[in-house]
Amino acid sequence: YLAQLYYSQKQYEKAIKEFEIILSLNPTENADLVYLLGTLYLETQNKPKALELFNRALKINPNVAEGHNALGMALMADEDYDNAITEFRAALKLNPNLLEAHNQLGLAYINKRDADSAIAELQTVVKQDPNNLAGNHNLGLALIQRSDYNAAIDIYRMLIALNANDAEAHYNLGLALKYKDDFPGAIAAFQRSIELQPNLQEAYYSLGITQMQIGKLDEAITAFRGAIKARPDWADAHYTLGTALQQKGDLNGAIAAFREAIRIAPNSPQVHNTLGTALRQKGDAEGAKVEFAEAARLNKLKSNNQAATFATNTGVQKMKEGDLAAAIEFFERAIKLDADYAPAHYNLGLALLKKGNKEAAQAAFTKANQLDSHLKPPRP
Repeated sequence: YLAQLYYSQKQYEKAIKEFEIILSLNPTENADLVYLLGTLYLETQNKPKALELFNRALKINPNVAEGHNALGMALMADEDYDNAITEFRAALKLNPNLLEAHNQLGLAYINKRDADSAIAELQTVVKQDPNNLAGNHNLGLALIQRSDYNAAIDIYRMLIALNANDAEAHYNLGLALKYKDDFPGAIAAFQRSIELQPNLQEAYYSLGITQMQIGKLDEAITAFRGAIKARPDWADAHYTLGTALQQKGDLNGAIAAFREAIRIAPNSPQVHNTLGTALRQKGDAEGAKVEFAEAARLNKLKSNNQAATFATNTGVQKMKEGDLAAAIEFFERAIKLDADYAPAHYNLGLALLKKGNKEAAQAAFTKANQLDSHLKPPRP
């Protein structure tokens, strides 16, 4: 009773303690209880523990669609989109009418930039439930991703008609209008979203970009500063603020903004190069030289990374064709170009596993996971 009370009051940490006690006293694990505990850990942002518990619940009873959906959501929170998609599909195989799984699967496809697959899933949601807010919001995003701006605009205007205070709908409407080059309409939509949700950092940023596009630098600078106030560690906002200040002729302000962007994200050749230009304009030749040199160094690394990406993609294609020897050669070439490119290590592991070299495959998977925690070995 106490555990349920804490849960209903959203006192999740206290609820977790009570449910842990109940679980420890139960000699036979209850899948529903394990699943509920996993949900609580997900609410408290403890993604590894949530993933562990959802997997445990499904081992007890693998035929629960909601359990696969919950595991998929936890994997989504961990940005493991491929395995999330697998779980949402498993949920839908068990219950094709589980709209939340269709919605989450659509969102996973959006994150994978597969707009067509996302639209198919999300249209299923809104066909069965025309006023489903999450489904409509996500369908609009997928349509924007596919550059079908008119359809997206229709969806967001419909959502605003249902709830005029929906800040997200106003913001996404602004995006669609901006992509259609309707700058006055986009600005009005962004401003309305900010009125409704004053800490909506993306709205400030998009407002600033749009105002820069039409030459309103003072208004853009104000918007970028709003974005930074909402999220002080946003390197892109500092950089674009610097760009606007540089265009205004405020070199000291621009240099300060560029330096702050570099402090937050030091590996951007573009920011170093732009800072170098501002320093040169100010007459600081030595400072400019240092920044241009760093930009050149980072650009070389970026070039190596692009070559490694190409080699890895070629290796993936060779692996699909069944030519494992050629695939391994391309993955190893990618690693020589950029030893920190995690997908090369991961795909090398897949190729080695297919070839039967489990020990070397595991070493490649371990390295990939060290470089990118979202890349995990495939399940047996």
